Amino acid sequence: LASRAGVEVSNHAIPCNTTVPGFKCVTPILGHYLDPGTISLYISSLSSIFSFIGSLSISAVADHGSYRKSLLIAFSVLGCINTLTFFILEVPSLFWVGAILSPLGWTIFNITGVFSHAYLPLYARAHPDVLEAEARGEPLSVVRKIEEQRTNDISAYAAVIASIGSMIIHGVCIAYHTLCSFRKLPEIFKYMVAWYILSDGINTIPAIVYLILYRELAFTHVDALALSVLLACMSSLGAFLFMRLRKIWSLSTRCMIFICLALYALLMLYFVLAPLVTNKLGIKSTVEGWICTMFIGFIISTFYSSTRVLLSEICPEYEENEWFSLYLLADKGSSWIGPLVTGAIFTATQDYRQAFWFPLALIILGGAVLLCVDVDLGRDQARAYTKEKREKLL
Repeated sequence: LASRAGVEVSNHAIPCNTTVPGFKCVTPILGHYLDPGTISLYISSLSSIFSFIGSLSISAVADHGSYRKSLLIAFSVLGCINTLTFFILEVPSLFWVGAILSPLGWTIFNITGVFSHAYLPLYARAHPDVLEAEARGEPLSVVRKIEEQRTNDISAYAAVIASIGSMIIHGVCIAYHTLCSFRKLPEIFKYMVAWYILSDGINTIPAIVYLILYRELAFTHVDALALSVLLACMSSLGAFLFMRLRKIWSLSTRCMIFICLALYALLMLYFVLAPLVTNKLGIKSTVEGWICTMFIGFIISTFYSSTRVLLSEICPEYEENEWFSLYLLADKGSSWIGPLVTGAIFTATQDYRQAFWFPLALIILGGAVLLCVDVDLGRDQARAYTKEKREKLL
């Protein structure tokens, strides 16, 4: 904010252009021109001073039980209000408000920490294990040892819970922000819907195949290890060959995805229709199981690589982390549907091969949604979205 509110070092009449790499600007403050980095250091120093004075001044009050909880809640609320106030700081000219809120918020945070940490010895002394040791008449050294252990446990658990809670809340906020942007990015929205459907279908296929290999063809752990190595080799070979194919025929990324989906669909049709013709086909032998696994490995790396590339093509600039996080979230979040439905199909039919109808349906449905995605329009929407956000910041 201070940088965007500043002016060029060489000419104070020219506003600072923060989009230029290695820009050099100064910000007018209290009649002086200061480097934005220097302002940040000064604010950090003031935050430490105010925090030290505030924590020292309030520490005596924290020892009074009647005030401790009330003040803890009061300062927590003040901290929330202070943090929410940062949302108004979108205009560079309000950077001075941030210079006030930052040390104030840090001071409130540390004072809140004083009150919350003051509960730690109380909880330890009131822990059931400590009280039981005292009731049994254990020696003071034993009681203190138990109290020390419980204090460490409470402190460690509190830190872990706080960290996990912060990560969850932060992740939810980012996901909400990303989902809200779908209105301005309809093409990427359609793509994410298609990916949610397709990833579930593709992930379900190997799971069913492995069940058949283990349950009906008696594959061993040694065979599983060999399968893993074979999959890796076929995956590398498939990626190389499809890359050459794409260069020779100048195929688009979306076209590569459809080729992979067509190959997957053909494999699914083979699994469900071949047993209707003869009892010797449809993963009925060990050799066939190896061949089908090699076929899946041949396609899988190209499919996932192409889906990532397509997302990168229509993803807004500077928001890559958010969208690829959502990409992985959709992949993992849909993984429970396929096993659940295919498990129900097997329960009803007692035939694992009939379960392949479900991933086949998902491939067809996901492919239909993907067919509606206009990649060029998606690129234009991403550029317009990034430009709009940049103009708001400026």
